[in-house]
Amino acid sequence: MTARRASRPATALAAAACLGGCALRPSAPPASAAPAGVARGCPPERAPDGEVRLVFLGDAGYGAGTSEWGTPGQEAIAARIDRLGLAPDLVFFLGDNIYWVGSASLYKVRFDDVYEPLIRQCKVHVALGNHDLKGCRAVTPEETQGTCLETLAKGLVADRVAQYVRQGMGEEAARTKAEAETRAEVHGPEAAEALKARRANCLPADASAYADERPGACHAAAALEHAQFGFGTVEGEGPEEERRQRYYSILYPVPRLTERGAPAEPPEPALVEVIVLDSNTLRVHGGRLDTGGDANSREDQLQLLWLRSTLASATDRAETPPGRRPWKLLALHHAPQTPRACACRLFGKCLGGHGDEPGLQRQLREALAGLSGPDVVLGGHNHIYARSHALDESGAPTLQGKGGTRYFVTGGGGAPLYAIESPDARWAKALTIYHFVYLRLTATAAFFWALDADGRVRDSGCFEKGSNVDRPLARDFRYDDPLPPRCAPTGE
Repeated sequence: MTARRASRPATALAAAACLGGCALRPSAPPASAAPAGVARGCPPERAPDGEVRLVFLGDAGYGAGTSEWGTPGQEAIAARIDRLGLAPDLVFFLGDNIYWVGSASLYKVRFDDVYEPLIRQCKVHVALGNHDLKGCRAVTPEETQGTCLETLAKGLVADRVAQYVRQGMGEEAARTKAEAETRAEVHGPEAAEALKARRANCLPADASAYADERPGACHAAAALEHAQFGFGTVEGEGPEEERRQRYYSILYPVPRLTERGAPAEPPEPALVEVIVLDSNTLRVHGGRLDTGGDANSREDQLQLLWLRSTLASATDRAETPPGRRPWKLLALHHAPQTPRACACRLFGKCLGGHGDEPGLQRQLREALAGLSGPDVVLGGHNHIYARSHALDESGAPTLQGKGGTRYFVTGGGGAPLYAIESPDARWAKALTIYHFVYLRLTATAAFFWALDADGRVRDSGCFEKGSNVDRPLARDFRYDDPLPPRCAPTGE
């Protein structure tokens, strides 16, 4: 597991103060925050067997027993993940990790204790949810320190040196390579244009992007300081927890490099790149930035440029053989596409719950214009399970040929569930259940299962990379059975 580097001038500002990922050096967490013995910097290493196994779930952080909304389902789901017969390589939590207001005092009982086995195995990564940032506001331009370019250059160099050393390069060669790449990016024309626009006002890529709405109300630093959360860290001044990154990407398995930086022989390219965003500073309902959309509204342009660069470089990374790009998965808290769901009904009216995020949809389309988008988008926020057909750029199902992006909504990790009001033609499946999504990815095919707290399969299927055709799995085909070479009927 490693934080990826950005490889194009467009990413200079997007990377902000370094790209995150699993920490690349050990650092003991606060004694009150994590189980004894848990430390950063221990990514799991598994001998390549031609596949990657991932778990995704969101909206979990209620802890064991009874809490604000009664008895939630977090404990049962956590126990089921821990008992999986075929253990996942990585587990991604899609935000709202600590209810109700992300209180620092609740991290131990509502996350650390519940997921201790996964944490000890260094498998956990998270996205930030809106409840994790209750009481936070985005900092104003006057509150940011240093210039964009100075902050950016410092962060990029530190992150890349650590990444290349992790991949096998010598430290001197890694620093030379990192400094040369950084010089080229921070002085590139696209970076200069982004600076000129100033709409992002250099919104930092770490916890310093957020400040208190009122004294002591914002717990962003507490969210990022947890060792098990796996954010990258920029070297610099100030508390380390304030330099952990709020958006990042994970390559798995780790592509190895030689001492001088060339791909190792035989090459072992990554099978998947999971890109984790902080959707709280994007165009979402209740976001941390003004989402009015007028010409003067602020925008987290740095994060969007970083996202564009990450997706653009997935096919041209030096260590990736031609025709073997990794799966591109986008993970974030606010689901861009989702069935409408209700927390409750009063006199026939749907109250609470969530629907589509049209502003986020437009923002992602604008940011990724002209690029091949992600293969799969996974979000939470809505406390349901849903799986879409492959959707085109307009959000319409595309059921023949190639192309399209699949959307999973996996917000059933433990918080009280919502009722689905109106599934539509976009959705192949929509259920009100506690669950998690289990993915097994090979170089050419994706197999998926939605498993509930009892281990029952509530939805499953597979699809080939680039295809928009979903195929059902046989009823007796379990998530831990050996995978076939392809997701296709015999003779195809």
